[in-house]
Amino acid sequence: MIQEVAKNIYSFGVTLPNSPLKLINAYVVKGENRTVLFDTGFNNPQSEAELLAGLQELGIEIKNLEVVLTHLHADHTGLIHLFKHAGCKIYMSQIDGEHANGMITGKYWHKLDDLLALFGLQEDQIDNNDNPGFINQPSEAFDFIELVPGEKFVIGDYDFDVLNLIGHTPGHIGFFDEKSGVLISADTVLDPITPNITFWGFEYIDMLGSYVNTLKELMRLPIKVILPTHRKIIYNPNERMAELIMHHNERLQEILDVMEDDKTYTVRDISAAISWRIKADSWEVFPKQQKIFAAGETMAHLDHLIHTHCVTMTKDEQGILHFTKIAPQIKPF
Repeated sequence: MIQEVAKNIYSFGVTLPNSPLKLINAYVVKGENRTVLFDTGFNNPQSEAELLAGLQELGIEIKNLEVVLTHLHADHTGLIHLFKHAGCKIYMSQIDGEHANGMITGKYWHKLDDLLALFGLQEDQIDNNDNPGFINQPSEAFDFIELVPGEKFVIGDYDFDVLNLIGHTPGHIGFFDEKSGVLISADTVLDPITPNITFWGFEYIDMLGSYVNTLKELMRLPIKVILPTHRKIIYNPNERMAELIMHHNERLQEILDVMEDDKTYTVRDISAAISWRIKADSWEVFPKQQKIFAAGETMAHLDHLIHTHCVTMTKDEQGILHFTKIAPQIKPF
């Protein structure tokens, strides 16, 4: 069902088959001289059919669209080939664009395999075929026009500022129009679910800290409404962002609480010991795709605890990371 969620901004759902996210909220912003689609859905027949049906209901031909990809994940980029073949302008950040095209070459997935090995997940026998991002990724590489935070992106009456929303991904971007107070946040602010904040490698320093800093910067803006890619539109922006920060404080403390003094833990050990909003009685019966997300999020929190001097990290002869608690209480955000 098409909704006009703000003046000349239209939204409709695109199903994400076999994903706990259920669907994305696709957004189309109409202006006099350009019409822009934000994000695409999985590279999947059901997602494609629903995306095309929504555009048709809005009376839009693909060839007349421009497309913004807010970040690299397959639920946002999977169907980009449709627009590439139609000759549409495609916009994305440089960092996430490189990662998205790295999916096609395999570079992105090889890096993920290396990270899972660091986490001690070998016994779970996870491979890329368990990852919905791999199953539904773009079918081919694509060229894009780089969007740089600080630039303007004008669509009709909307004079969007391009924002650096690092956290959910390294090159996540958002769009804020000060006059209307509208923020297109993609996966940076969600309600009632929490965005997955994962570990991207040691070259990205403390991604959880970066994400919380992103939220704090957003809380300084006069935002009236947040248009997220998943679940419901957010009309209490600062309240929701404060809740997300509190969630991560609680998660950090929970990790310290499950760690005994003078004992070392792998990422897998801690992931199996902390609570998750998923219907599974134990780590052993966790769906494999959810183990990928859970372990990455655990590692992001452990990385922050390293930077705040609450845990130490070592690596064993097999290349697996081990963590030891050195402080009983976190340093809250």
